[in-house]
Amino acid sequence: MKTILITGASRGIGLEFVRQLARRKPTPAFVFASCRSPDGAKDLQAVAATHTNVKVLELDVQNESTYGPAVETVSNLVGEAGLNVLLNNAGIYSTESCETVGRDLLTNIFDINVIGPMRLTQAFLPLLRRGALHSRVESFGMDRGAVINISTGFGSIAANQSGGHAGYRESKAALNMFSKNLSLELKADKILVLSQCPGWVSTSMGGPTATRTPESSVSDMLQLFSMLSEEHTGCFLANHIPLKFNQF
Repeated sequence: MKTILITGASRGIGLEFVRQLARRKPTPAFVFASCRSPDGAKDLQAVAATHTNVKVLELDVQNESTYGPAVETVSNLVGEAGLNVLLNNAGIYSTESCETVGRDLLTNIFDINVIGPMRLTQAFLPLLRRGALHSRVESFGMDRGAVINISTGFGSIAANQSGGHAGYRESKAALNMFSKNLSLELKADKILVLSQCPGWVSTSMGGPTATRTPESSVSDMLQLFSMLSEEHTGCFLANHIPLKFNQF
């Protein structure tokens, strides 16, 4: 991939994607790292200070007034080459039960985990189509064009055997449907769309007892992304090599 935009890049998995992509070979021309408050994102700013291809953007998935300026900044930098990859990583979590979860929390979860990625993807689709059109790669893959939605096994209806995490599970199931739907609509453009589970990762969301570090999770996902082809568009993948399909 030559250009990629990552949401929720100030910490956790998003920040680790920026770190690893910044030093990846071949080096992407631009890694657009977006977050709500760039001035307070000290770790992200430190990466950008030592890697000129990392561009920090102010972008709040819940505030659509930030979309236009972000699109304009990206467009001015990438020019006719467009954007190759949009990685919708920003999200929030819930441990509530179906009995206790409240309306305000449900609204917030769906706004960030579903509506945000959908609306942001709409905003960047012209740049993604431009990137695919001007790519020398004619087959599905990250080097042509892709929308990657970070999902979770908690969003699988078939695999749910415990209940709980109300709102979070439902939002990620909806995100998976968005991935499937968008994959069909963008098939003619040969833009790959995927729901990707990162595994249980030791971040502020995953907690300290998680089985994977951000470093190992992101390293494996980047390796996995390099293997993607047309057969994977619209799918829900585990963070597992060799490639392993999750159940919706």
